[in-house]
Amino acid sequence: MIRDLEHRLGRLLTFGTRVTTGLLALGLAMTFAFPASPPTHALLTVGLLVLLVTPVARVVVSVLGFVRARDWWFALYTGAVLALLLISFVAAFG
Repeated sequence: MIRDLEHRLGRLLTFGTRVTTGLLALGLAMTFAFPASPPTHALLTVGLLVLLVTPVARVVVSVLGFVRARDWWFALYTGAVLALLLISFVAAFG
């Protein structure tokens, strides 16, 4: 069960990294071609948001995996980490 969770987390982090890299690279390339265009700004903003959300998604998947495995202590610990992440996002952006 834990290996399955680790595999899922690895795929999630790989996907988030690739999407972030692609969006930021495309946004940077478009910055040189179209310096002040709204699509360029949107690509860079979405790339940064994906970069910020990827670790949070990892914690969410971890909580769900530990609950599914009935590993209550790790579910509690990762749930506390998730709560702290969400509180910090609300404090920073809210």
